[in-house]
Amino acid sequence: MADSDDAARERFDELFAAHVDAVRAYVLRRVARQEADDMVSETFLVAWRRVGDVPEDALPWLIGVARRVVGEERRAAGRRDRLDARVATEAAVAGTDSGTSDDDGEVLAALAALTESDRELVLLICWEGLSSADAARVVGCTPLAARLRLHRARRRLAELLSLPPSPRTPVPIEEPERN
Repeated sequence: MADSDDAARERFDELFAAHVDAVRAYVLRRVARQEADDMVSETFLVAWRRVGDVPEDALPWLIGVARRVVGEERRAAGRRDRLDARVATEAAVAGTDSGTSDDDGEVLAALAALTESDRELVLLICWEGLSSADAARVVGCTPLAARLRLHRARRRLAELLSLPPSPRTPVPIEEPERN
Protein backbone atom coordinates (compact mmCIF):
# COMPACT_ATOMS: atom_id res chain seq x y z
CA MET A 1 0.00 0.00 0.00
CA ALA A 2 2.80 2.43 0.86
CA ASP A 3 4.45 1.84 -2.55
CA SER A 4 1.28 2.81 -4.41
CA ASP A 5 0.90 5.91 -2.19
CA ASP A 6 4.50 6.87 -2.95
CA ALA A 7 3.96 6.31 -6.68
CA ALA A 8 0.77 8.39 -6.60
CA ARG A 9 2.55 11.18 -4.72
CA GLU A 10 5.46 11.10 -7.18
CA ARG A 11 3.07 11.18 -10.17
CA PHE A 12 1.17 14.10 -8.65
CA ASP A 13 4.38 16.01 -7.89
CA GLU A 14 5.46 15.56 -11.53
CA LEU A 15 2.06 16.73 -12.81
CA PHE A 16 2.10 19.75 -10.54
CA ALA A 17 5.65 20.79 -11.42
CA ALA A 18 5.09 20.33 -15.14
CA HIS A 19 1.71 22.02 -15.49
CA VAL A 20 0.95 24.42 -12.64
CA ASP A 21 2.11 27.48 -14.60
CA ALA A 22 -0.01 26.60 -17.67
CA VAL A 23 -3.08 25.91 -15.54
CA ARG A 24 -2.57 29.16 -13.59
CA ALA A 25 -2.21 31.12 -16.86
CA TYR A 26 -5.41 29.54 -18.19
CA VAL A 27 -7.34 30.42 -15.02
CA LEU A 28 -5.91 33.94 -14.80
CA ARG A 29 -7.25 34.72 -18.28
CA ARG A 30 -10.74 33.88 -17.07
CA VAL A 31 -11.03 35.14 -13.49
CA ALA A 32 -9.72 37.87 -11.22
CA ARG A 33 -6.27 37.33 -9.73
CA GLN A 34 -7.61 37.01 -6.16
CA GLU A 35 -9.79 34.05 -7.22
CA ALA A 36 -7.22 32.31 -9.42
CA ASP A 37 -5.09 30.65 -6.74
CA ASP A 38 -8.15 29.00 -5.18
CA MET A 39 -9.25 27.66 -8.55
CA VAL A 40 -5.77 26.37 -9.38
CA SER A 41 -5.70 24.66 -5.98
CA GLU A 42 -9.12 23.13 -6.63
CA THR A 43 -7.94 21.89 -10.03
CA PHE A 44 -4.94 20.14 -8.51
CA LEU A 45 -7.05 18.78 -5.67
CA VAL A 46 -9.15 17.01 -8.31
CA ALA A 47 -5.92 15.81 -9.93
CA TRP A 48 -4.69 14.47 -6.58
CA ARG A 49 -7.96 12.65 -5.93
CA ARG A 50 -7.97 11.17 -9.42
CA VAL A 51 -4.23 10.85 -10.01
CA GLY A 52 -4.73 7.32 -11.35
CA ASP A 53 -7.18 8.62 -13.97
CA VAL A 54 -4.94 11.41 -15.29
CA PRO A 55 -3.82 10.52 -18.83
CA GLU A 56 -0.18 10.57 -19.88
CA ASP A 57 -0.77 13.80 -21.85
CA ALA A 58 -2.10 15.58 -18.77
CA LEU A 59 -2.31 19.24 -19.80
CA PRO A 60 -5.58 19.04 -21.78
CA TRP A 61 -7.11 16.99 -18.95
CA LEU A 62 -5.98 19.52 -16.35
CA ILE A 63 -7.25 22.45 -18.42
CA GLY A 64 -10.56 20.62 -18.78
CA VAL A 65 -10.73 20.28 -14.99
CA ALA A 66 -9.79 23.94 -14.57
CA ARG A 67 -12.48 24.88 -17.08
CA ARG A 68 -15.09 23.02 -15.04
CA VAL A 69 -13.82 24.57 -11.78
CA VAL A 70 -14.09 28.02 -13.32
CA GLY A 71 -17.57 27.18 -14.63
CA GLU A 72 -18.73 25.94 -11.24
CA GLU A 73 -17.44 29.09 -9.59
CA ARG A 74 -19.19 31.24 -12.15
CA ARG A 75 -22.47 29.43 -11.64
CA ALA A 76 -22.11 29.75 -7.87
CA ALA A 77 -21.42 33.48 -8.12
CA GLY A 78 -24.34 33.84 -10.56
CA ARG A 79 -25.58 37.27 -11.31
CA ARG A 80 -22.64 39.14 -9.74
CA ASP A 81 -20.11 37.53 -12.06
CA ARG A 82 -22.26 38.05 -15.17
CA LEU A 83 -22.63 41.71 -14.27
CA ASP A 84 -18.88 42.09 -13.65
CA ALA A 85 -18.08 40.44 -16.99
CA ARG A 86 -20.56 42.66 -18.84
CA VAL A 87 -19.14 45.82 -17.27
CA ALA A 88 -15.55 44.72 -18.04
CA THR A 89 -16.42 43.89 -21.65
CA GLU A 90 -18.28 47.17 -22.18
CA ALA A 91 -15.39 49.15 -20.71
CA ALA A 92 -12.90 47.35 -22.95
CA VAL A 93 -15.07 47.84 -26.04
CA ALA A 94 -15.55 51.52 -25.21
CA GLY A 95 -11.76 51.85 -24.99
CA THR A 96 -11.83 53.27 -21.46
CA ASP A 97 -9.06 50.92 -20.39
CA SER A 98 -5.85 52.91 -20.88
CA GLY A 99 -4.03 49.78 -22.10
CA THR A 100 -6.63 49.02 -24.74
CA SER A 101 -6.25 50.34 -28.29
CA ASP A 102 -9.18 50.87 -30.65
CA ASP A 103 -8.19 47.69 -32.52
CA ASP A 104 -8.19 45.74 -29.25
CA GLY A 105 -11.68 47.01 -28.51
CA GLU A 106 -12.89 45.86 -31.93
CA VAL A 107 -11.40 42.41 -31.42
CA LEU A 108 -12.88 42.13 -27.92
CA ALA A 109 -16.28 43.19 -29.25
CA ALA A 110 -16.05 40.62 -32.05
CA LEU A 111 -15.05 37.90 -29.59
CA ALA A 112 -17.92 38.89 -27.32
CA ALA A 113 -20.31 38.52 -30.27
CA LEU A 114 -19.38 34.85 -30.70
CA THR A 115 -21.24 32.17 -28.81
CA GLU A 116 -19.58 31.24 -25.53
CA SER A 117 -18.59 27.80 -26.81
CA ASP A 118 -17.08 29.18 -30.02
CA ARG A 119 -15.24 31.91 -28.11
CA GLU A 120 -13.82 29.30 -25.70
CA LEU A 121 -12.63 27.15 -28.61
CA VAL A 122 -10.95 30.11 -30.36
CA LEU A 123 -9.23 31.17 -27.14
CA LEU A 124 -8.05 27.64 -26.31
CA ILE A 125 -6.40 27.30 -29.70
CA CYS A 126 -5.23 30.85 -30.40
CA TRP A 127 -4.44 32.06 -26.89
CA GLU A 128 -3.69 28.91 -24.90
CA GLY A 129 -1.81 27.33 -27.81
CA LEU A 130 -3.61 23.98 -27.70
CA SER A 131 -3.97 21.88 -30.82
CA SER A 132 -7.49 21.42 -32.17
CA ALA A 133 -7.42 17.82 -30.90
CA ASP A 134 -6.44 18.94 -27.38
CA ALA A 135 -8.99 21.76 -27.41
CA ALA A 136 -11.63 19.26 -28.49
CA ARG A 137 -10.83 17.15 -25.43
CA VAL A 138 -11.13 20.21 -23.20
CA VAL A 139 -14.55 21.24 -24.51
CA GLY A 140 -15.80 17.65 -24.89
CA CYS A 141 -16.26 17.25 -28.63
CA THR A 142 -14.53 15.35 -31.42
CA PRO A 143 -11.46 16.84 -33.12
CA LEU A 144 -13.43 17.04 -36.38
CA ALA A 145 -16.23 18.98 -34.67
CA ALA A 146 -13.67 21.30 -33.07
CA ARG A 147 -12.02 22.05 -36.42
CA LEU A 148 -15.40 22.72 -38.02
CA ARG A 149 -16.51 24.98 -35.17
CA LEU A 150 -13.15 26.78 -35.25
CA HIS A 151 -13.45 27.34 -39.01
CA ARG A 152 -16.94 28.81 -38.60
CA ALA A 153 -15.90 30.94 -35.61
CA ARG A 154 -12.90 32.34 -37.50
CA ARG A 155 -15.10 33.12 -40.50
CA ARG A 156 -17.60 34.87 -38.20
CA LEU A 157 -14.79 36.86 -36.54
CA ALA A 158 -13.50 37.94 -39.95
CA GLU A 159 -17.00 39.10 -40.90
CA LEU A 160 -17.39 41.00 -37.63
CA LEU A 161 -14.01 42.66 -38.10
CA SER A 162 -14.67 43.34 -41.81
CA LEU A 163 -11.55 41.46 -42.83
CA PRO A 164 -11.09 39.94 -46.27
CA PRO A 165 -11.63 36.17 -46.44
CA SER A 166 -8.62 34.08 -45.46
CA PRO A 167 -6.73 32.33 -48.26
CA ARG A 168 -8.23 29.02 -47.10
CA THR A 169 -11.77 30.33 -47.52
CA PRO A 170 -13.10 29.68 -51.03
CA VAL A 171 -13.83 32.88 -52.91
CA PRO A 172 -16.73 32.79 -55.36
CA ILE A 173 -15.60 32.94 -58.97
CA GLU A 174 -17.40 35.51 -61.05
CA GLU A 175 -18.56 34.48 -64.47
CA PRO A 176 -17.26 36.70 -67.31
CA GLU A 177 -19.89 38.84 -68.93
CA ARG A 178 -21.13 37.58 -72.29
CA ASN A 179 -21.90 39.96 -75.06
